[in-house]
Amino acid sequence: MASALAKIYVVLSGAILVAVGVVGFFRHEMFHLMFPPAHNIFHLASGLVALWAGLGKNADGPRRFGLIFGTIYTLVAIAGFRGLRDLDPIQLDLNTHFNFIHLGVGLLSLAAGFASAKPS
Repeated sequence: MASALAKIYVVLSGAILVAVGVVGFFRHEMFHLMFPPAHNIFHLASGLVALWAGLGKNADGPRRFGLIFGTIYTLVAIAGFRGLRDLDPIQLDLNTHFNFIHLGVGLLSLAAGFASAKPS
């Protein structure tokens, strides 16, 4: 059951990230947040990898993606809370709102990954 929920979470988050990444290229401001091109590229890439992990033939893909993706996004949030705004020279324009979003997504992804049983 938890593995099925992880798969649903990974596919759903992948679809949302792809949508935000694509729309961000045409609308730089969404939900009162500014999305520079580099931020959109990261969302698009993360979303495509999530869809690949969630829809692929590897049964362990959603669990692994949740653990890896969750770790990365949680670390990005922590770095943002510590004052990181950009990855020089890449402009990400991180702010407190993004930090909380990244923390929430990271923790949800970790929960999905840890809740999934490793396939035998």
